[in-house]
Amino acid sequence: MDSKGGIEVADENNEEKSNNNFIKLIAIFLLMVIVAAGTSYGVMTYFTSTQQEEQKQEEKKEFGPTYTLGDFTVNLSDSGGYQFIKASIVVEVSDEKVIEELEKRSPQLRDVLISNMREASVNEIEEPGAKTLKKNIKNELNTVLSEGQVENVWFTQLVIQ
Repeated sequence: MDSKGGIEVADENNEEKSNNNFIKLIAIFLLMVIVAAGTSYGVMTYFTSTQQEEQKQEEKKEFGPTYTLGDFTVNLSDSGGYQFIKASIVVEVSDEKVIEELEKRSPQLRDVLISNMREASVNEIEEPGAKTLKKNIKNELNTVLSEGQVENVWFTQLVIQ
């Protein structure tokens, strides 16, 4: 009996060891799959972001026609008449036809720009790049235009006193 009982115990130990080895093998396989998937994801993300960066740089190289809207000196509305802004504004447009429309609508555009700059707060003007003010000007100009659009707004001069 002892020999049979000892054999049965040995068989159970061998089965447990083979089960443990099988579980370890599956765990190693799953770990390898996870590492391979993570590496693939990282490589694809890197190449995709690199391609997008190159496309953005190519788009930046293309520069549309520009038009100088002129010089503006405007009192800021929230300053009680004690502060004013002096700005020279240049816009980039989608095509040459827009420049013709800008020239035709010059008084209307000047009014839009003056109104927009008067409503601007000192914080909007002093923020780096005056991004909010540029965005507002671009949006307002585009609402006036019937053909094409303003792509970018630049201040060639911007002084607050």
